[in-house]
Amino acid sequence: MTNYVHIESKYEGDAARFGNLQNYDNRFELREGIPLSGKIPSDAAYRMRDDFPDNIALHESLYNLDRQLVINEKVRAFLDAEGVQHVEYLPVKVLNHKGREVGERYFIINMLPLVACVDLEQTRYEENPLDPSSFMEVSNLTVIEEKIPEDFQLFRMDQVQSAILIHRSLAEKLKAAGFRGFNIAELSEFDAA
Repeated sequence: MTNYVHIESKYEGDAARFGNLQNYDNRFELREGIPLSGKIPSDAAYRMRDDFPDNIALHESLYNLDRQLVINEKVRAFLDAEGVQHVEYLPVKVLNHKGREVGERYFIINMLPLVACVDLEQTRYEENPLDPSSFMEVSNLTVIEEKIPEDFQLFRMDQVQSAILIHRSLAEKLKAAGFRGFNIAELSEFDAA
């Protein structure tokens, strides 16, 4: 069993659902493992989706179409206390259905840098024709753990940037803390179209 699992935001119950990040044209940079502190505009925002008008609950992690980890201050404090390194927390506004900012503060976790650890023999994938160094149609995601530096507990990979990996022990602590809005699964369950 690998020491790493896949983590993503999920919605459940009456949790609010969010679209893509607004007011930031380069939102794809958030998957590239580059420092962005001070580059995200102060009006960058995630807004509750109009097609889910009854979903208004704010969980510790917000489900969004960008597949970013958007977390509140409690999760940030937890990750800081666990000594998570190689991340930066980018403040982002969260807007309700009427476009009003919610009271709680949220952050996008930007993971730096990308880690080259995909097991190319075990993982099934297709090269992206626009960028052969990144993969699409990924299944049976497998990593070579020896290529992951020991102090990386939460990170993105260079060739499968949509996948966010978390060390299994940290994932178990996150679950035990009772935070809502996270889905944690085995790497083999990761599916990226």
